[in-house]
This record gives sequence, C-alpha cells and structure tokens, in this order.
Amino acid sequence: MRRFMILVAVITMLAAACSSTGSTSTTASTTAAPPASTTAAPTTAAPTTAAPTTTQPGPDVIHVPADYPTIQDAVDAASEGDLILIAPGTYHEAVVVETPNLVIRGEDRNTVILDGEHDDSFANGFIVFEDGVAIENLTAKNYVSNGVFFTGDYASDFILHGYRASYITALNNGLYGVYAFNAEYGLIDHSYASGHPDSGFYIGQCQPCDAVVTNVISENNALGYSGTNSGGNLNIVNSEWLHNRVGIVPNTLDSEELAPQRNATIAGNWVHDNGNAETPISNSLWDLAFGGGIVVAGGINNLIDRNLVTDNPNVGIAISLFPGDSVKLASDNVVRDNVISGSATDLVLLVEDPDTGADNNCFEGNSFASSLPDNIETVASCGGGSGPLGTLLDIGSLDRPGTSVDYKTIATPGPQPNMPDALTAPASPADVLPTVDNFDLTKINVPTGS
Repeated sequence: MRRFMILVAVITMLAAACSSTGSTSTTASTTAAPPASTTAAPTTAAPTTAAPTTTQPGPDVIHVPADYPTIQDAVDAASEGDLILIAPGTYHEAVVVETPNLVIRGEDRNTVILDGEHDDSFANGFIVFEDGVAIENLTAKNYVSNGVFFTGDYASDFILHGYRASYITALNNGLYGVYAFNAEYGLIDHSYASGHPDSGFYIGQCQPCDAVVTNVISENNALGYSGTNSGGNLNIVNSEWLHNRVGIVPNTLDSEELAPQRNATIAGNWVHDNGNAETPISNSLWDLAFGGGIVVAGGINNLIDRNLVTDNPNVGIAISLFPGDSVKLASDNVVRDNVISGSATDLVLLVEDPDTGADNNCFEGNSFASSLPDNIETVASCGGGSGPLGTLLDIGSLDRPGTSVDYKTIATPGPQPNMPDALTAPASPADVLPTVDNFDLTKINVPTGS
C-alpha cells in the first residue's frame, strides 16, 4: 500500500507539471523533497545572479523510544551519519546494523541495557555488518554469543573497515564481550568485559588489523584478550587484565584464516591476579595456559613491552609454541622492559627443540626473579643469544583447576564510568579514528599498579 500511495503521489505531481503554466500542485508526498513555493512567479526578467543552492540537511538525532519504540526500528530508519540516542531502560532485542557510519549511543552507560535474557533467538546484542559504525555508552548482557560484534565476510572478500566500541559494558555473554572479526581499522576503548567463556575482548582474522584496544578492563573471563591470527598495526595497550583464567593471549589457529598470528604490540598493560578458577570456559584447550599473565601461543614478530605483570600464579610472560596435532612455533618475538613478579616462573620461552636456540625470540631489560630457561636474557638475548637453552618449562606441570562455572552466574560489577557529554556530544562515526591514525608507542610507560 505504501508503494502504491507513493506512486499515486508521483503521478499526480507529474500531471500537475504537464498542465497549463501558472497553476500549482497541492499534492505533496511526505517522503518527497520540499515543495516549490506557491507564490506566483514574477513577471519581470530573471535576475542575472545565480539562484541559491539548496543546503543539504545534516545528520539526524533519532531518539529511542521517543521517535521509535525499539533500537532496531531506529537503526532501520536511520541514514548514514545519523546519531541514535537511547534513553535509559532495558531493551530485550538483538540489533542488526546494516547502515554505514551510524553512531548508536546510550544516554547512560549503566541504565541503557540490552538484555538477551539467555534467549537462544538473541545471539548478539549488536551485530554490525557495515563500515564506520560506532557503539557507545551502554551495557550488553546475557546474550548467547556476543555483546557487541563487528564482522566482515572473508568468503565474499568484504573486510569491514572502521569500527568503534566506546564506554561499553559487556556482561555474561556466551562467547565474547566485544568481538571484531574480519574487520580492520578499529578502536575499542573505555570498556569493561566480565563473565565470558571465551574472551572479554577479541580481535581476530585480520592482517593488517590497524586497530587499538586501550583503557579497557577485562576480568572474570576465560581469557582477558584473545587474538587469533591477528596483527599488523595492532596495539593492545594501557589496560587492566585481572581475575581471568589467562590474561592476554595472542594465538595461531588453523580454524581461522590468515595464520599465523603476527605483528601485534602489547604495551603499558597491568596484568595481574589471573588464574581464577571461578570463571567460565568454552574450550579446555585454553587451560594449558591457566594462571598465565601474557602468553603468546604460536605467534611471531610480536612486541611485549613495558607491561606490569604481577601475581599470576603459574607464568608471568610466556612465548610458547602452540602444542597439539599441528604444532605452531613462536618466533621473532621481543620481550623487553617489562616488570614481572609473583609467578612460579616470571619469564618463559618454550620452543620445539631447545638445542637449536631460541627461534629468534629475545628478552632484554626486564625486571624478574625467575625464568625457564635459566638466564633467559643471556641464552635468548636480543643481542644475539644462541642457546642451547637447556631446561624448558613442562606445560604438563602447570596447575590447572579442571573445573569452571556457568557464565550466567558471574556477579554484576558496580557502575562503570559514563561517556562525557553523552547527551550533547555530536556524532563521531568510526570512519575517522584519530587514536588509530596517530598511535604513539613512545608515550607508553610501565603502569604503577593502582
């Protein structure tokens, strides 16, 4: 009926245009451009100056529920560049975003809540299929898969370009909190994730990723951060990772494209008190690294720099092959200027054959008390340590809990900081990301631990 009415309006307007001069049409479609003036045309000659051009309207602000009752209705009605502003309330929906450069923002991070209620029909709080979308200042919890999910399609060669998740709280979702996959040029910042059986924050299958994760807190997850086959200007920085089973785990897996994992920077993080058995886990494979702070599993050419890694019971920082049916070797990783304490072994290098050297992995300038191999900054130094390495860590000797808890039962944290000026800040889509474009590693310091 709507298409029919629009067609009738168009036919009426065309008929009016073809009628005798001097008559004006009184028919207007609500979707058409503004009608021409009904003032009679002047009889004098037209002026020689050009007619003024029509100013195009700027982005709209769409309010939920004042303008549209649901977030999905507002997203479907929005145009590129619009801001969708969501009032406090609990929204039982799973939102699909297919319009580029939208900004979707809650008025209050702690009271704008998308709740999947562990309903199997609600997989993701948000799943974003288009470039440049930013999601801000809200909570996504109790979804069977992910809180916020940005994804391209590798099979069709569509790499999502431009994404941002800012001031997001992701709680007790069935896999990941904030998840970017087959996506590049992204920023995840000022966000919190807890209670996920895989990882709180995840960036996977991108090379180069051109992405920054900064100023986030990840706790009570199986993994604080996981990055499978991801790297290339990928910076995991200035964040806190605590009370997970394992803290930060870039890794290589054949189950995704673009192996091996490579070229990531992990710097300026406080990684502490991981090894928490009272957490959920979706795959017992990750418990090979239980109680670890930073574990590079089969990755290459990564930089681990200026992190504070404390009180992770089994391992502080480990560069390790990924064991299994198809061993993934770690090589050419640099571990430097970190402060590590409170682990059974502070620094670990695990290679396939300790007699052949360190596979170009190197350690220098770190503060630590123990290592395997012994004297790690000599036998695997960045100045040309040659091995043989001697005794290596026996993965089978690490304490593992053998148990986990239901992700639905992880306690809700206290309120999280709101985005400044959420009610008045203009829309800033993720097609412009100055933090990614201007990232400066030289400004990062070892955290103070508070």
